[in-house]
Amino acid sequence: MKLVMIVADAARLDDLRRDLHALEAPGYSVLPVIEGGGRTGVHSGDRVHPGALAALFVVAPDGQAAALFDGMVARRDAAGDTVTRLFMLPVERQA
Repeated sequence: MKLVMIVADAARLDDLRRDLHALEAPGYSVLPVIEGGGRTGVHSGDRVHPGALAALFVVAPDGQAAALFDGMVARRDAAGDTVTRLFMLPVERQA
């Protein structure tokens, strides 16, 4: 099992949901507002630091997760999105 984590501009959430549906993601969870700072600056979605971020999570079998990851990267790049970052991580599964 793998976790595909997507951190994106909150304004792109609807597009990302459509992409996940089109790529047949088995389901997803959304953290609608995340806040932080780093290489790209501070993101908190307020008037001083606009650009709220959201996180989406999908857990899927290895092969499906890899295809989903590649599909989402291709769609991000085709949209010219320079904010969204994708990560794929192993999932520890309890019996």
